[in-house]
Amino acid sequence: MTDIEALLSKIDENEVIQVTREMVAIPSITHNEGMGMVNYLERWFKDLDIPVRIYPTGDGRANFFADYGADSGPGRFMFNGHMDIKPVVGMTVDPYAGEIRDGKLYGRGTCDMKGGLAAVMCAFKALVRTGIKPKGGITLYSDIEEEYGGYAGYLWAKDQGFFDSFEGLISCEPTELEIQIGNRGCFVTSFKTKGKSAHSGLPHLGINAIHNMAIFIDEYLKLPYLQVENEWFGKCTVNFEKIEGGLYLAAIPDSCRVCLDSRLIPDTPPELVQKQVDELMERLNREHGINISEVPEPKNWRAKGGKERAESISPGDPLTLRVADAYRHILGTEPTISGCPGVTMAMVIIRMGIPAIICGPGAVAQAHTADEYIKVDQLPKATRLYTALMAGM
Repeated sequence: MTDIEALLSKIDENEVIQVTREMVAIPSITHNEGMGMVNYLERWFKDLDIPVRIYPTGDGRANFFADYGADSGPGRFMFNGHMDIKPVVGMTVDPYAGEIRDGKLYGRGTCDMKGGLAAVMCAFKALVRTGIKPKGGITLYSDIEEEYGGYAGYLWAKDQGFFDSFEGLISCEPTELEIQIGNRGCFVTSFKTKGKSAHSGLPHLGINAIHNMAIFIDEYLKLPYLQVENEWFGKCTVNFEKIEGGLYLAAIPDSCRVCLDSRLIPDTPPELVQKQVDELMERLNREHGINISEVPEPKNWRAKGGKERAESISPGDPLTLRVADAYRHILGTEPTISGCPGVTMAMVIIRMGIPAIICGPGAVAQAHTADEYIKVDQLPKATRLYTALMAGM
């Protein structure tokens, strides 16, 4: 066998499926991750004699690092898989059972993203079994609170300098193993219209704030930035995700507030979007008197609003080419290059001047859903891909 075939022969395809199921059985809802996942990861890497670093947050959870080879200096690469999951309320499958049927593994976190994390762990194991050591170093970082903006997770780690000097990052977020060269930015904010209350039987005496908000939403959807298309990222998205207004029965509502989450492509930075939004509000206030303004989001809706530009690397970046070459060699087909529709840790890393790729098993369309699952056959494919990548690092 060639060296790569000998290495891939050390992968136990049943093991990566079992590891995914075992981690899915560990509740780790964001903000309440606990130490179950950290303890599991610690045992795994200590069994491989790979040093670990655990950073408790003081509230019963922790960020986790495992370093194979150097843990500082140049020549190092990082793989990332967050340990937290979305809440399980309303799920139509047992969130922690890890049931397998019809080629799918069900449960919260199967897709987002304990399947990707398991694939990385089993790739490390294949390297250790074969005796391959990295030229520089390979680090796994498993973070908390990714599902709530990363403030106690990857943003904290960045502020601590833990990402400095890395050569590149592979984020194992679900992409169905597409190679994504970055992620969209965001324009997250809130708007409020003010009206005048009156009896429902005499609506002409009042000003309906909800009706005025409907005018704003309709006009917002026509903004020029939503028509721009990027080769890798497609078009911006827009989601008016929350609306509230009204006083009580039989009364014209005197206020209405909506929360907006718009995901941006590289061609439409938040400054451009802000200019178009400001011009729209000014025009509607002048021409229609709808009395709309931008306001802070409701408390406890999000950690905070955000207006972040999209970040990406070139399709011709050495890291992109490295992952694409491994994909062709291991999976035998041409990879799809695209952009990530969501916000990930890759945005922070690219902004630091470090290249980052997002490539993992599972489909983002299944993330956060009531019947979250991952296709079982994607797990060994991801493990083989990560193993081949690590062998060259």
